[in-house]
Amino acid sequence: MVLYLTIGLPVLCIIALKGSTVVVSLYALELGAGSATIGILIGLYALFPTLLSVASGRLLDRVGYLPPIAWGSVGVIGGLLVPVLMPDMVGLVISAALLGLSNVYFIVPMQSLVNRIATGADRARNVANFSLAVSIGQLVGPVLAGVLIDAIGHRFSYLVLAILPLGTLAMLYRMRGALPPKPGADAPVEKPDLLGMLSNRGLRPIFITSAIAVASFDLYSFFLPIYGHSIGLSASAIGLVLGTFAAAAFVIRAIMPWLIKRMGEARLLVRSLLLSGIAYLLFPFVSSVWLLALLSFVLGLGVGCGQPLTMMMCYNRAPPGRSGEALGVRFTIVNLTHMTIPVLFGTMGAALGLLFVFWAKGALLVGSAAAGSILERRR
Repeated sequence: MVLYLTIGLPVLCIIALKGSTVVVSLYALELGAGSATIGILIGLYALFPTLLSVASGRLLDRVGYLPPIAWGSVGVIGGLLVPVLMPDMVGLVISAALLGLSNVYFIVPMQSLVNRIATGADRARNVANFSLAVSIGQLVGPVLAGVLIDAIGHRFSYLVLAILPLGTLAMLYRMRGALPPKPGADAPVEKPDLLGMLSNRGLRPIFITSAIAVASFDLYSFFLPIYGHSIGLSASAIGLVLGTFAAAAFVIRAIMPWLIKRMGEARLLVRSLLLSGIAYLLFPFVSSVWLLALLSFVLGLGVGCGQPLTMMMCYNRAPPGRSGEALGVRFTIVNLTHMTIPVLFGTMGAALGLLFVFWAKGALLVGSAAAGSILERRR
């Protein structure tokens, strides 16, 4: 039952969401949109998560897991059907906004759920399982979308992707009796307080580290193709290097429970930040495709570990009965990072060069690891 809740329940919706980001970009291009318009469309996926994640977490704390996960799944289906009924740019805009909104009410409760149904080492295993479901979605979604577009076109690719969350709803209905009570059901609940949550001494470092980990992923995805092109790598070579990053993230998430058992959450997080920072610092010195693939694998180990770890630590350190709100704050920060970091560092890269971007990010990660190590020794 645990595997159904942590992998089976979320994976189909995640595949549909990740696949839709590919379809929306290529469909917009076919409709004559430029890169700026496509950027706006992708940004819409993060807009509502940035604005409403805290509200969705508070809703979860009040009503429990079943309603928001069901609403989120239904919303994903609706968002995917919009371009089928409105095959134009207006339809794509509405679809992207609705998918982003639905994602808020699906992902935040799922993150809380996988933490809630176990404790200790079992919780680490559940978080690792959920992270594997995300990795599967990130791998299968874009590949499936590409195959569907070539076979049946953009419009009907949306229709096929819309079928997948029906499986999520069916599993949710079947497992509704296995869902735990709402987060605040077994403990006294403090009143919602966003400023208090942000200033919480146990949570504040986790929120900051979450942003740093997400920025590490975004900057790699954004700048590695640019760097590869600048040193003369072919598209297939760049794809190979990117693939090693995804493979490493999958591997580290599979063995994360074992690593947590040996090192503990905080120590493992510090090590992952340090590993990622060293990889970033070394990138500008490497031009061989195989050495780049090796560095990408190392970076994937660090970044792939950082994101699920911060999610679990956020849940563990949340005030009683407010785990949904805490995860909502974290998800807000994550999506705000998605929206701003590529633009910020892209501007810096254009002005100061790729070398500065890699070294600045590497220094930030190494410094964060050092600060985290000092903080944990003081705890």
